Amino acid sequence: MAHATEMLSAVRFQQELRQVTRFRDHPPVGDPLDAAVKKIEQNPAYAQSRLLARLLVAITYEQGEFRRSELSAFDSETLALITLLIDSHASGTSTREEWVRAVDAVTAAQFDVGA
Repeated sequence: MAHATEMLSAVRFQQELRQVTRFRDHPPVGDPLDAAVKKIEQNPAYAQSRLLARLLVAITYEQGEFRRSELSAFDSETLALITLLIDSHASGTSTREEWVRAVDAVTAAQFDVGA
């Protein structure tokens, strides 16, 4: 089944995620970058956390690939957070250094558990 293994660039994956979440309510989050890091650090070995960490890297460094099937891996709360992350990055709410530190923090959390 070719559709299930279709690879998407990081940018295309974010566009597809935005399509998935465009009709959903997004509860307010003070700092989506901090919320994403905390979510990953709480359970770094969880598949959704690993995928969220990959997305955080992709947003930060504007690179990476994802399988189309990974679009359905996020629960609704995380999808809402992702939309806020994408918007935050686009608006420059957090500095480049803050994004890099966030990636470093989640990478370290995942390394500690061998994810």
